[in-house]
Amino acid sequence: MSSGSLTIGQAAARAGISADTIRYYERIGVLPKPPRSTAGYRRYSEAHVGRMVFVRDAARFGFPLKELAGFLKSRDKGQAPCHSVRAAGDRLLAALDRQIAELTAARNTMVRTLAEWDRLLAATPAGTPARLLESLAGAQEIMSSGKSVS
Repeated sequence: MSSGSLTIGQAAARAGISADTIRYYERIGVLPKPPRSTAGYRRYSEAHVGRMVFVRDAARFGFPLKELAGFLKSRDKGQAPCHSVRAAGDRLLAALDRQIAELTAARNTMVRTLAEWDRLLAATPAGTPARLLESLAGAQEIMSSGKSVS
C-alpha cells in the first residue's frame, strides 16, 4: 500500500475509531492533516493510522486530548516534552487515586445502607412500608461528599 492510500473509513477501521474521531483529532491538532486526493478526499498513510492508535491509547490512559496536542506539537517541533508528560502522568494518577477513594467511600456507604435496610425490613410487619428510599437522603449527602462514615 502506498503512502496516503487509505480513505478515512479504512483508516478509522484500522485504528479502531470513527471517522468523526479522526476529523476531531485533526481539528484539535493531535493528528496532522493528511494530503487530499485530486477529488478532495482525505488520504491516510499507515503512519497516520499509527498516530491515531497512539492518540487513542494515550486518551484511554487518561491524557486530555488538548494537553496531548500540546505535547505532540512540541515533539513534532523537535522538542522533548518528557518532563511535562511525566508531570501530567503524576496528576492523572493523583486524580485516579481521588476517584478510587471516593468510590470506596460510596461503596462503604452502600454496604451500610443495605445492611440498615435489611434491619428495617426484618423489623417491619408485612404490608407496612419500611420507607427505605427515604433513608437515602442522608446516604446520598454522604456519598456525594466523598466522606466515609463509621
